[in-house]
This record gives sequence, structure tokens and C-alpha cells, in this order.
Amino acid sequence: MAAKRSINEADVAELRGLLKDTDAQLVTSKETEAYTKSVRRWSKAAEKPAGACLIPKSAEAISITLKYASEQGLDIAVKGGGHSTAGASSTDGGLLIDLNTYMRTTEVDVEGKTIKVGGGAVWGDVDEALAPYGLATVGGTVSDTGVGGLTFGGGYGWLTVKHGLVVDNLISCTVVLADGSIVKASNDKYQDLFWALRGAGQNFGVGVEFEFRTHETGDLWAGFMMFAPTPDIIKKAVEACNEIFTPDADGNSKATGKAASAFGFVRPPPAGGQVLFFVAALYHGSEEDGKELFKDIIALEPLMSTMATMPYAKANKLMDLPIGARVSIKGAGFELPVRGDFVVSVLEAYAKFTDETPDAMGSQIMWELVDPAKLVAVTNSDTAFANRGRHFNVAVAPLWWDEKNDPKCRQWSRDVALLFKKELQRSGAETSENKDGWIGKRGSHGATMVYGNYDQYEEKSRDVFGNNYERLQELKAKYDPRNMFNKLFAVAPRASTP
Repeated sequence: MAAKRSINEADVAELRGLLKDTDAQLVTSKETEAYTKSVRRWSKAAEKPAGACLIPKSAEAISITLKYASEQGLDIAVKGGGHSTAGASSTDGGLLIDLNTYMRTTEVDVEGKTIKVGGGAVWGDVDEALAPYGLATVGGTVSDTGVGGLTFGGGYGWLTVKHGLVVDNLISCTVVLADGSIVKASNDKYQDLFWALRGAGQNFGVGVEFEFRTHETGDLWAGFMMFAPTPDIIKKAVEACNEIFTPDADGNSKATGKAASAFGFVRPPPAGGQVLFFVAALYHGSEEDGKELFKDIIALEPLMSTMATMPYAKANKLMDLPIGARVSIKGAGFELPVRGDFVVSVLEAYAKFTDETPDAMGSQIMWELVDPAKLVAVTNSDTAFANRGRHFNVAVAPLWWDEKNDPKCRQWSRDVALLFKKELQRSGAETSENKDGWIGKRGSHGATMVYGNYDQYEEKSRDVFGNNYERLQELKAKYDPRNMFNKLFAVAPRASTP
């Protein structure tokens, strides 16, 4: 299959002619302000100089553009929220489709308890639109992630404990395909495409509108607790988390349907740059009941606590990082119980790196504890998302400002991810379980413990999609035979070599 090429001046002139009856803009670096805004990303390290940027207001303009780009073999990228630290929403010299500028819409159906969301929206837009009605839907674990990218990759969020993954709440998705067709996929129409969009959607088209189920959601008891990172405190806090989140014989834990948490290491400026161990807690219920569930952690007497009753829209901003820094999020996986000694060893790696690289003091490592009971109620073959299981995600997130530190910071995240792989191998040896794969073991559906929405370096598409990969190849040949959409965990059309 021929390599995709950059866009040139002749292409720009031709496209502008084709788009003359639409209200879309097609800008190059000569139109400095609009161009600069379009190529800007949440992580500055993910920015690339596009050859031209389409700034559409309608699916029709995208349709015209994709048809031309497909015929000409242009490299394309799609910017929804622009949050991908893997650079999946950027192109070096190709054609960027910027949904974020104008297609950032929300439309709430209060009686039907649904919301329609434009492809350029971020989850904060969704949260704010639903909040006045006491509603929410499963979004990300931060508010500034793009709706489209997170949804297409499966989508964990703080509401997963109650309502499953983002894709489990998706009713329909309007997509512009590589040939310019505009289709609405759901369980009623284009069922095969709808299956693929829920977990591998970035391979199949430009999502211009998403329709989600929403849920009545009251206030949460949520916030952070900060502790001195002593081995004793870390081990006791980790043991308390194990106690809360480890499932019983029926697959339910004390947190099932009620709580999510996270713990890890940060060096916040208000603390003078010292390393702190944090525990975040989000409880769907009263403060009294939340305190009872997390009592063993509270008893460790945090140096600082922001725990309070708050609306979901505010709680979903607790983990937000600054926009415009250089960030790379490397995913890893873990299972319960977590060993306190292992967490202490990761602290040593974190402290050493941030001591030696002051520019990266904003970096963090976070173990995410989102009770999986709801997400495993759906099977790994029901959607393209193949990593459902009773395992959890880790985010290794170096954050820095100086471009010269790019290689060092990215390598550190790889090194830390390797620590998690070795820990899984260690526990596998002790339990005689197979723990193959870069990040973790392969489940019964053939996928490794890899959450595709977190930046990955070594993993292959087959690792992420497992036994779903071959079906995805067939659908790729049907809907995108020229492989126009190929930026993140690309699926090769069946006719070509994987």
C-alpha cells in the first residue's frame, strides 16, 4: 500500500475550490493565527507542523475533503480535543482536520436522558451541559480529554464503576468515512461499523457526532489526600486500597457501584517540590459513607486533604494537568493485590528521576482503581474493545517544559512501565499463571493488559485488539481499504499484510 504524502500548494488550491460553497476554512502556516490554534495540542510534545488545516463547521465539508484526500493519497490527522500525547491527532506536512474550533457542540434531551456531542468537544463541555439537569455520562478521568478520541478507544472514567465504559453508553455515532460517505452507525444501522467504532474507531472515520445515554448523578464526596512518602504510610495505604477494591467470590468488592480511587506520587509546587504520596478518592454517596469506606486511609492522617462534597462536573476536573506542557502518558497494567514493597520501589525511581531532572518535577505516576464489575458485564467480543478484565491501569506521566529533555523523559516512562511488566511476571511466577505480553498477561480473548488510549511505544495493534483484530481487518477492507485512518494502533485491511 502506497505511503501517504504531504499536501502541497496545488492540493490546497484544488481543495479551496471544492470547498467554496461551504463555510469551512482551509488554512496554511501563512494564516498564522488560525493555523497556530489548529496545530496547538494539550501536550506541546505532540505538536507537528501540518501542511494545511481544514476547519469545518459541517460534516459535508469533511466529506468533500476526505474524498479528495483519499483519491490523492494525502496523509491526514483528526483533531478532536487534541489530547493525544502519542501525536495521533497531528500530521507532519499532511492535512489536519480540526473539529475542535467549531464542532464543539452539545445538545441535551432531558426527557430522553441523552446527549448529542460534536466531534470537537471535550468532556468538560459534556459535564457542564448535563450538570444543570442532574445528569452525567461516563467520560474520562480528566475534563480536557476529547470526546471522540476517548470514545473510539473504549473509555474509562470515574463513572465506570456505575455505568461501564464510555462505549457501553454510546447510542450512535455519525461518521464521515474515507470515501466521503456520511453514515450514522448504531445497533440498528451499520451494526458492523458500530461494533468497530466502540474500541477501534480511530481506524474507521471522522466522528462528527456522538450520542450517549446519560444518568442521574448526585454529588460526590471526592478529592485528594496527601501524605509523607514513608514506607510505612505507603504500605498501609496500599493495603487499605487492596481491602476496598479486591473482589469477593461473586466478583464484587466494597467499592462496586460506589467508589473509584487512585494513588501515586507527585511533587506539587505548593509543597515546595517535595515528593508526596497521594490517594484520590471519589465516592458516589454521602460524606459519612465515604469516610467509612476510606477510614483506614484517613486514619493515616494526611498532611493535606481536599476531600469534600462536590458535583460530578467539579470532581472530573481533579486530575487535570496544565495545558501546554510537554507530556507523555505511558500506560501499564496491574492486578490486585498490589505489593506495598513494589510501590516503594517505584517511589525510588520517581524520586531519582525528578531529582536529576528538575524540569520534570511536574511528572506523576498514578495507579488507577476503577472497580471493573460493570465493565466486565460486557464481553470482549461484544465491542471491538478487547481489554475488559479484572485488571487496572497505570498512568506514567512525565511532564516537562524543555524540548531537549524529550528523549530522557520518554525513556524514563518506558523504564517505569518495564518495572510494572516485571512485577506482573513476578506475580505470575508465584501463582503459576502466564503473564506474557509487554504490559501484562493475555486474557482469554488474546489481548494484553494495554489500554489503547494511553500512549504506548512498543505495543502492536494485535496486542490491543486481541482476537478482535481479524474481524477488524475485514471491516477495515470494507470501510477504509486505502488505510486513510492509520495514526494509532492501525489495523491493516484484510487484503494487505498485517
